[in-house]
Amino acid sequence: MQHKHKLIAGVLVLTVLVVISFKFLQTASPPKKSPSFSAGMNEKMREAFLEVWQHYTSLHRYGFEVVQKDLTTSTMQARPVIDLGDVFGKKRQYRLDVAEKVLDSGEINVADLPEEVLRGWFAHELGHIVDYENHSNAGMIAYGIRYSLSDEYKREREHEADSIAIRHGFREEIIVAKKYLLENDFISPAYQSQIKKYYMSVRGAELCPDGRIPIQPKLDL
Repeated sequence: MQHKHKLIAGVLVLTVLVVISFKFLQTASPPKKSPSFSAGMNEKMREAFLEVWQHYTSLHRYGFEVVQKDLTTSTMQARPVIDLGDVFGKKRQYRLDVAEKVLDSGEINVADLPEEVLRGWFAHELGHIVDYENHSNAGMIAYGIRYSLSDEYKREREHEADSIAIRHGFREEIIVAKKYLLENDFISPAYQSQIKKYYMSVRGAELCPDGRIPIQPKLDL
């Protein structure tokens, strides 16, 4: 009798989950095929993003949103928006969160960055999204865990994002963005140290091949 009750309870839970997933799919809005921007976003930032976006044609089939908001741990953060009804598939949209201020820079507005720096930064973030395309929605969970826990994996992924940006034609912008962050006194030494630890160096960007994935340097832990 106890086994029968457990079986019935299991069936009920499964039924509820199926109904919830189906309801979510019914009410989810269809993805937009071009990027949308949060209200009030600076026009220079919009134009810089769109200039980069047009080179990432593989992403144009997805809904994409660029949102400016308060961020406490990064300046820009690219992430997938996963449909709860397709956790084990690849149905998703994407979102790029952009901070108001450059991380650890005092009062430097992202909107005040030079246009070439903005394009290089956007190209790097879109490089992350191209990298995400290699993973299912469930795989993105493992990706996030490894990125958070492994310095070596984080460094590989950041190098790969730069490499993808360079393969999309943004070598010079990537180099300019790196020099800007590493050579300006208003960027905190702690932030600059993180950039040196995890991201491709200026020299690495200069030597990075245009048509293939570079060999990742080994991280000294």
